[in-house]
Formats: sequence, structure tokens, C-alpha cells
Amino acid sequence: MKKSIFISLLIIGTILIAFFIFNDKNRELNYSFYHWKNSYNQTNIKDKLYIKVLEVKYSNKIELIKTRFITNPNKNFVPVVYITNEAMKNLSFKDISKSIVQTLKNINVKYKEVQIDCDWSDLTKVNYFKLLEDLKSKLPLKISATIRLHQIKYYKRTGVPPVDYGLLMYYNMSTITKLETKNSILDNTIAKKYHYNFETYPLKLKLALPLYSQAIWFRKTQALEILEGVNEKDFSTNFEMIKPNIYKCLKSDYFKGRYIYKNDIFRFEDSKEEDIKTALKDFFSISSNNFDEIIFYTIKYKNKYDLDKLIKDYK
Repeated sequence: MKKSIFISLLIIGTILIAFFIFNDKNRELNYSFYHWKNSYNQTNIKDKLYIKVLEVKYSNKIELIKTRFITNPNKNFVPVVYITNEAMKNLSFKDISKSIVQTLKNINVKYKEVQIDCDWSDLTKVNYFKLLEDLKSKLPLKISATIRLHQIKYYKRTGVPPVDYGLLMYYNMSTITKLETKNSILDNTIAKKYHYNFETYPLKLKLALPLYSQAIWFRKTQALEILEGVNEKDFSTNFEMIKPNIYKCLKSDYFKGRYIYKNDIFRFEDSKEEDIKTALKDFFSISSNNFDEIIFYTIKYKNKYDLDKLIKDYK
């Protein structure tokens, strides 16, 4: 009798284990998008959007840049507040919290979550974490915070923000102003240097990945400007490729509305499909404490790739 019960329990256990393994491999992986402009005028958007609604900056005083809503977003959206580290360094968390709460009150569409985007530092950690705690006490909402790779690798020093979950920003991981940087948008070789402590990091994570391209304009070794939305074909005339993705201007002329000089240098950067796939594979291999949602930056580049096909191997 005992033997038959044991065998029955063993069979049930095996079935349950197989069930969970099967469901893990066949999970539903969803994707959504950032909207990162100072005005919102979208219609017929069915995708889930993370919409920047406020920027908090500092230059001798607090500077608030509020997104102007010409049309209302759908109900499946998350307002995002971007705060510069300079603002966190010079302003009281109470003043920032007051500005955020007031901005959110003026949004006509209901939402269930607010995301705070701030690349805090050792100097601003205490002030920033107090801000998050204050927002949690005032807003009956889920609150998430963006996380950078270094803030996971060194989380015992940088701290863990007091929020419901984190969003790992898996891009902008190299120094953009250095001429020798290969690709500041997405460099999986650089990213791997930060693949530490994911197994003990206490926050559950979502993943943010880039879709955009850009060019960094240099004069000699001095970075002058970032030009977003540049394509590689834009360098087909009046430029010479001197290294992979590095182009030299052949004669002074206008380029993307700017007057550039002979011998000016441009580094073209792109979020390539194969690099995005590698980033997905790496993230899901190192992070077991994750959500099945990818947030792409931004919806402007939604049709750059077949995203359903791109993520199908990770469902």
C-alpha cells in the first residue's frame, strides 16, 4: 500500500516538474515601447506604451519639462518621469516629489503604475531613495525604477531602490564621447563585463532594449553632437570609411541640417538585430528573477525589425 502511494506521488511530482519546465520554455514573451517626446499625438495605438510625462532637471533652479498631451494614450500605458542626477544632487526629494505628484494628477487617463528613470550615483542615492519612498506613500500605484548594469554588479554599494520592480536598461553602456568607443548603444562584449550578482539581486526585472540608430559627430577627438535617426546609407556620399563604422567628411558641406567641415569624423552606431538577439539570450540566461516583458526604445522605430520573429526563440 505504502509502495503504491509512493509511486503515485512520484508520478505526480514528475508530471508537475515537466509541466513547469514546459511552461517555462513556452512562456508568453510580450513587448512594449517607450514614447520619449515632449508631446504626445498618437492615435490608434494598441501597443502598451511607457510614456515620458515629465523631465526634472536642474540649472540654478528646478526645471520641469512636461509632455503635452494632444491626444490621450490608451489605458494600457505607464507614465515615466525622467530625473537627472544633477537634479537629485541639488534639489530636495520633497520638492521633486511634489512636482511629480502634481504632474500625475493632471493626466486624464487612468493608469496603474509609474516608472521613475534616474541614473543615481553614490552622492545622490540617499536623496533618490527617499524620493521613491515618499512617492510610494503618496501614490496608490505600483512604482518601478530603471536600473543600469553597473547598479546590479555593484548593488551592495549602489543600493537597491525601494520599488516594486526594476527595469534593466540594456543599452547606453559605453562612453559615448570617446572616439575609440565601438558602439555606445549596444555592445554585448561590454555588457558581459557586468554580468555579476544577477542571481542575488533582490528586485525582479524587466528588460529594455534599443531599436534606434545615431551618429556621433567629432572634430578631431572632441565630440560635438549626437545625431539621432542617421542611417548608414547617409554616409554614401561625401564620406570615406576609415574604420568600421567611422566616416571622415571629404569636403565642407551641410549634413542633416548642420554645416560640417572637411575631416570631421562621424561614428555610426546602430542597434543591430543580431546584437539584440544576443542581448535577449544573455539576459534570460543570467537572470532567473525576471518578467516576460521587453520594452523597446522607442515606438518611433517599431517597424525597424519584425519583432514577433525576433523574440520568437525566447517565448
